[in-house]
This record gives sequence, structure tokens and C-alpha cells, in this order.
Amino acid sequence: MKNLNEKFQQILSNSTEEDLVILSNFIDSFDKKQQGEFTTYLSASLNMTRETHHDGSIVSIPNTPYIHNNMAIPHGGILAVLLDTAMGTLANSKCPPGYGAVTTNLSIHYLTVADEEAICAEAKIIRHGRHTLVIEGNIVQNDGKHIATATGSFFIVPKT
Repeated sequence: MKNLNEKFQQILSNSTEEDLVILSNFIDSFDKKQQGEFTTYLSASLNMTRETHHDGSIVSIPNTPYIHNNMAIPHGGILAVLLDTAMGTLANSKCPPGYGAVTTNLSIHYLTVADEEAICAEAKIIRHGRHTLVIEGNIVQNDGKHIATATGSFFIVPKT
């Protein structure tokens, strides 16, 4: 544990103001994970919010330097996580008790760069079969700019 404390002190002493903001937000989210506000470390680290309703779901994350690539724009892989999570959340909400949905295919078209404070993915079902679901996901900003569109296939499996 001493080694961890030393590493943390070294990180703090070498941090810029931006580093400290990112680290503080990460620690706050980690604390929320420990308190049960997040179910996964990934959703906690991205400070992800989720809404599910009868015919769709919305997943949102803040657009901060934590998710940016070396061009200072949101990383495409993070957008993929956001879309997959929105679609997967919806798919899982449609499974019978004791079953869950796993992604079997994900196709994304990146259209432009997200530049608002939050990035939100919305999902809706295209087809709901007995064993598979096909779901569409879109990231559209409040100003109407369409950032990305995706389709995903989800297979319904028994939970283990």
C-alpha cells in the first residue's frame, strides 16, 4: 500500500491543472462505484448516465479531455462504447428473466466530431426476434449535428 501512496503523491506533484480536474472527476466516479451508483468500473470511469424506456434507451457521457485522442477530439472507440452501451442496455431490458443480451455485430459510421459538453447515444429496436435483436443507435447533438450512426445485433443467452 505504501507504494501506491508514493505513486499517488508523485502523480499529484507532477500534475497540471487539467490533470487534477480529470483525476478528481475519476476519483469521484470511483467513489460512486463503491457506493453502488455505478454497476461497472467502465461506466463509472466514463461518468455514464443511462435511461431506459419502453421503446428506447439513452446513454450519456461528459465530453472532457479524459475521452479525447491525440487530436483533442472524442476518441472513436469511446463513441463505439457509448453506442454499444445504449443499444446493449435496450437489448438487455427486453430479455426474459434469467437471460441477457450480448453483442454479436456492431457497425458504426462516424460522421463528424462531437463538440458539445455531453455526448448522448440513443437506441431503438429495429427487429426483436426470439433469439436476436437488431438495434439502431445514433449520436445526435442538441444542435442537431449527427455525430455517428450504428447498428448492432444482439444474441439472447442464459445468464450464468
